[in-house]
Amino acid sequence: GPHPIVPLLVRDTQKTHQMVNRLFEKGVLVVGLTYPVVPRGDETIRFQINAAHTAADVDYVLSVLKEFA
Repeated sequence: GPHPIVPLLVRDTQKTHQMVNRLFEKGVLVVGLTYPVVPRGDETIRFQINAAHTAADVDYVLSVLKEFA
């Protein structure tokens, strides 16, 4: 069911760090999980969504993530 924590599996430590840093530069606070918190190959970025976020907020985050596509 719906959950406030949305994971994005990156599966690369360096890319996870790059993405977390870029998101932070753009004003998006996320948590990057890398080894030893998660197994190597399961590197993840966690987004925490709440009722205060607007559709525009979500669109903004997606636009920042497109830089990595």
